[in-house]
Amino acid sequence: MGKVQIQNVTKLFPGKVMAVNDVSLDIEDGEFVALVGPSGCGKSTTLRMVAGLEEITSGTISIGDRVVNDVPPKDRNIAMVFQNYALYPHMTVYDNMAFALKLRKYPKEKIREKVSKTAAILGIEALLKRKPKALSGGQRQRVAVGRAIARDPEVFLFDEPLSNLDAKLRVVMRAELKKLHQKLKTTTIYVTHDQEEAITLGDRVVVMKDGIIHQNDSPLTVYQNPTNRFVAGFIGTPPMNFFDGHLKSEGRDVVFDGGCFTLRLPESRSQKLAARAGEKVIAGIRPQAMAIDSTRIPNEAQAVLPIQIDVVEPLGERMDLYARVGKDLPVVARIDALSGVAPNSDIDLIVDMTRVHFFEPNDEQKTISEA
Repeated sequence: MGKVQIQNVTKLFPGKVMAVNDVSLDIEDGEFVALVGPSGCGKSTTLRMVAGLEEITSGTISIGDRVVNDVPPKDRNIAMVFQNYALYPHMTVYDNMAFALKLRKYPKEKIREKVSKTAAILGIEALLKRKPKALSGGQRQRVAVGRAIARDPEVFLFDEPLSNLDAKLRVVMRAELKKLHQKLKTTTIYVTHDQEEAITLGDRVVVMKDGIIHQNDSPLTVYQNPTNRFVAGFIGTPPMNFFDGHLKSEGRDVVFDGGCFTLRLPESRSQKLAARAGEKVIAGIRPQAMAIDSTRIPNEAQAVLPIQIDVVEPLGERMDLYARVGKDLPVVARIDALSGVAPNSDIDLIVDMTRVHFFEPNDEQKTISEA
């Protein structure tokens, strides 16, 4: 069983630097969980504590049915893939993949069988006699993954394994890792600072900041229903737009007043937020929740946001508009590339008000409830 339980784990570095603060996380057997957050959020430290490379200050970590707090890394039945691949430069690919098995005194024939099977899964059979210096970045990463697979561990630990690859190769390797997990179904903990990687790879996404878990949910839930303003701004590309303002009543409707613009809420949301009329809030609008073509958004959900376009950034089928509302309030919208808009023009964006989020103005941790 490859279940991992992290219970009330804290890590203090010298000088009372809090790296991980009372983190609890259960990872089911066969699950792929992505830890994501900005640099210094505690995700890599959490992974290294699971691996046994960092001591725990307090709390417990279990792998399977065994508490591993005092178990050396080599006896935890885990395999770790590092950012820098960590291949032995003087060994061939075959010897790199076989090294851990030799240490465990596997028979030569068993080692050959495991390495050959793993190389076939990864499509690197032709590389087995080469040394790392003769490999590309993508090939080295496959070898590093292969070395981990050959050990047949209970848990795979990935520490930003794709960050040294170019953008195109990262996308390719991302798909390969996803396919690999679907085939092997080994419990996987994957650390990354790239939120797109986390969302595309993880069965579950755990968003961290300042050593604390801020949200632990499915990728779609984290994107569509962020638990607070930090998660809302961190997850999503381009980042969510935030506008200070207040809610006010206009007849039976509630509108968001941003000072230089107003956005009318649909009836269903007006009823839920009527009690907050007159209060300050922060509105969060994803760039993807706006369009120029009004047919893309249901009539009852539409509100108009007038903007002045500064920069148009083509992205193939889509384009990003970097613009202003009023004199200097920045806004980014991702729209259809065939919209025909140009810099230095004034247009009306149509906002899907069913997809607008509202947050408490003085507390980054709170989303306004509409229950």
